[in-house]
Amino acid sequence: MSKNKRVTFLFKLLLLAYLGFLFILTLLPDATNITYETTFNLVPLTTIDNFFYDIVVNGFINWEFLATKPTDPTEIVLYTFTDSFKNLAGNIILFMPLGLLYPLSRKIKVNFFHAFMVILGTTCTIELIQYLFLASRRADIDDIILNLIGGLMGYLIYKWIE
Repeated sequence: MSKNKRVTFLFKLLLLAYLGFLFILTLLPDATNITYETTFNLVPLTTIDNFFYDIVVNGFINWEFLATKPTDPTEIVLYTFTDSFKNLAGNIILFMPLGLLYPLSRKIKVNFFHAFMVILGTTCTIELIQYLFLASRRADIDDIILNLIGGLMGYLIYKWIE
């Protein structure tokens, strides 16, 4: 196996591991949030606007939690930032690897439109599965917007290092 083929194979393995992580994070039921009714948002920027409002009013750091002087590293990671900030940043960061690893794992050059369609298709599929099959998840058009922004940021990083 030549060096170029080995590198491509490595990126394919990384992409596969990332997709497994993405599946676990987005498509497994959340036992702490079962509503027994389908919830969704089809109005663009509604949730994003609510999150930005919450961040402006309350900030992005949970000062009440930090005032308890936590020592457990897991709790520090989970509770230092507000839920609104974690949701906004998390949806963007979650899809950055897709935008980066997908073109790196392909032998052919991936143009912007191709990457855009793969990222959009992936996030739409996740949101559709959440809507149809997972009562513990909320399908949201704003998640698609944020995931697309993150994936395209990953693609721009790919273009920068190319």
